[in-house]
Amino acid sequence: MDALQWLVFFICICFKATQTESSWTVDVPSSVEGLLGSCVVIPCSYNYPDITVHTFTGIWRSDDRVIYHPTQSNTVEKYRGRTKILGDLSKKNCSLMIENLEQSDGGPFFFRIELDGPNMFSYFNNKVSISMIGEPNPTDFFVQEEVKEGQTVSAFCSVSHSCPTYPPDFHWSHSGERHFQTQNLQNGQWKATSTLTFHSDRTDHNKPLQCRVTYHGGKQRETSKTIKVKYAPVNVKVEYQSDVNEGETAHLKCSSDANPVSSYEWHSETGALLNKGQTYTMSNVSRHSEAVYCTAVNEEGRVRSSTVKLNVLYAPDIETYSKCSSYNGIVKCDCIVQSRPPSMVHFVLGDRVLQITKLEKNGSVTTGTLQTDFGSFKFVHCLANNTLGNANLTLSLPANDNMQNIFIASGAGVIFLIILIAIGVGTVKRCRGQSDGTPKSDLSTMRSDRPAEPPRYAQTKRKENYEDVHCNDIYTNDSVYGNMETDWDESVYANM
Repeated sequence: MDALQWLVFFICICFKATQTESSWTVDVPSSVEGLLGSCVVIPCSYNYPDITVHTFTGIWRSDDRVIYHPTQSNTVEKYRGRTKILGDLSKKNCSLMIENLEQSDGGPFFFRIELDGPNMFSYFNNKVSISMIGEPNPTDFFVQEEVKEGQTVSAFCSVSHSCPTYPPDFHWSHSGERHFQTQNLQNGQWKATSTLTFHSDRTDHNKPLQCRVTYHGGKQRETSKTIKVKYAPVNVKVEYQSDVNEGETAHLKCSSDANPVSSYEWHSETGALLNKGQTYTMSNVSRHSEAVYCTAVNEEGRVRSSTVKLNVLYAPDIETYSKCSSYNGIVKCDCIVQSRPPSMVHFVLGDRVLQITKLEKNGSVTTGTLQTDFGSFKFVHCLANNTLGNANLTLSLPANDNMQNIFIASGAGVIFLIILIAIGVGTVKRCRGQSDGTPKSDLSTMRSDRPAEPPRYAQTKRKENYEDVHCNDIYTNDSVYGNMETDWDESVYANM
């Protein structure tokens, strides 16, 4: 072989070697970030000469040891079970995952590929180091912090990580519709994002919305933001002392739950505006004071409270239309009392306290009914008392029907006697006139030995003893008094 042939052969060999060397390439980052205790994936893709290959053996090494080999016995014990090639070597994917990352796993590491026969290559010029972090990276959290009630809220929570095989788990403090997505960043980093969508409610106001991220290996990262929800007033109510004595002053206060804070108006039951402000003072309250309500107002709406009616307490007031009536000879007395609290009702006849027949209570009205034999009394006293005072009223009794009949019969008898006397007197006069001018007759024997005089009747008198009614004794002692004794002087009529 001459010199020219040797030159051509040498050039061909050099060209072949140069072409082969340039076909063995790998694409790996120079450094990746890994969370201690979690896992890390080193992204890797490689290339080899254009040859027919049937078997692929991928190996990861540090300078002096094998950290991954498909045959576990060839892997250094420290990394057995912790390393794994995730990619498909036949598709030129040589990505490596290391689990339970330790501080000593920093590398550097490089990839080696062994193909059929003598085709093998170590990419020791393309080494990868792992940068260890003890805590997860900060969380990116976004949400609209001021919303109106019922508005749709979307919250986004994102973290970067280095273990796409086991992406972080997201937990939200609020219910709603959730979506998850991941994105491949540069240098072995991925971004995981969770989106929460819900409709705001007033119960969300001033509450933190929390996003908690749990990484593979157990480490967590939590962040939160407080949402401000604008809503119309709710729970509008009037605070007051329900029981108040008549004539006193009542203080009422309106309260509500609202954002922004409410202003307040006070209205009568008919809707008339009484006052503006959170409090309202009612002076000199009476049983006739009208009901009121308050209205809470903010930029989101107007809401009114329920109507409030004060429970005004007052002493008994006996109605003037209380009376006694008679029907079929039965006398019934009704004593009608207005008071709050309800009153006790008594009837006093003479000096006796009578037990009432019936007592009815209807709101502030108490009606005491007495049905008994009132005898010849003309009046009965109605007494009422409660914790605030007492009252009394004298009721006239109707005339007894039997006594009326006696009086009528007695009157008729008197008239009849007067008529008889008048007839007798006229007869006597005529007889005297005849005796003076005519002869005596046999009737002279009828002459009286003494002149005739009109009959005299003794006047009948009845004594009635009405003693004063001692009301205070009724309130201090409800015991029944002894029977009243009434002296009657029976008149004697003179004989005719």
